[in-house]
Amino acid sequence: MDNLKHMVVFCHVVEAGSFTGAARRLGIAKSAISKHISVLEDSLGARLLNRTTRQLSLTDVGEQYYQSCRKMVAAVDEAKQCVTSLQEQPRGTLKVSCPASFGISHITPLLHEFLQMYPSLNAELLLDDTSLDMTEHGIDVAIRVGWLHDSSLHVKKLRDAPRLLCASPIYLERMGVPKEPKDLAAHEWIIFSLLPTPYKVTFMRKNKETSIQIKGRMKTNNDRAVRTLLLEGAGIAALSNFVVADDIASGDLVHLLPEYHIAQAGIYAMYHKQRQQQVKIRKFIDFLTEKFRG
Repeated sequence: MDNLKHMVVFCHVVEAGSFTGAARRLGIAKSAISKHISVLEDSLGARLLNRTTRQLSLTDVGEQYYQSCRKMVAAVDEAKQCVTSLQEQPRGTLKVSCPASFGISHITPLLHEFLQMYPSLNAELLLDDTSLDMTEHGIDVAIRVGWLHDSSLHVKKLRDAPRLLCASPIYLERMGVPKEPKDLAAHEWIIFSLLPTPYKVTFMRKNKETSIQIKGRMKTNNDRAVRTLLLEGAGIAALSNFVVADDIASGDLVHLLPEYHIAQAGIYAMYHKQRQQQVKIRKFIDFLTEKFRG
């Protein structure tokens, strides 16, 4: 092992062209470089370098020895890189929690794709519209959609989730098309109970804020249930764009008051700060960040 250290120093001296250059590369004193070379030459019983005050050159023996050393040092570096690469491969089980509908439509296919990249990794996906305790359930990464309160968890925002006010053509034909926010107070709403203020909606237009109180006979804690009720003509609701974008594009739902903005939600990945260095968590967060950026 000591000889290997001397050989590494010798290669750096040759490649840097001086003891000073090798010392700078390795971050050690020039005197330490000189000692390494002296010990190496003594152990070999041969002079490897011609030293003058102005230049450094290899002896014939030194040239041959350098070619052998270079190959050996390269092999050691390659072996080290292999170990590092193995350590960087996610292993074990990645446990992820997510709201049910968003998890089924968006996270499930992404998690499958992520597993294809890392054959030594398994995954468990918990679909639950409540915020499960990450410690109690052993969750590595929790995907949350909505608004976050202060948390001891590390949070990575993946993207915004704008909310769109919608209703079906059937409902609008029966109840009329609202022209401005105040008209909405008279309409039947589908109440989404997971919103911070289920019975109040705030609109923004040109930096002017308008809030209205709403009412509705149907209330649910699942956004896909809200979507189903919208399609059935049961009322009006504001849902994240990833839930209703396809329905609006197909004409099954109508985007109402598009000139007004409703407070948008966000899509977040959450994980314990002390576990963020785990390879499986770090790589999954990086993977999600890249996917949601697109």
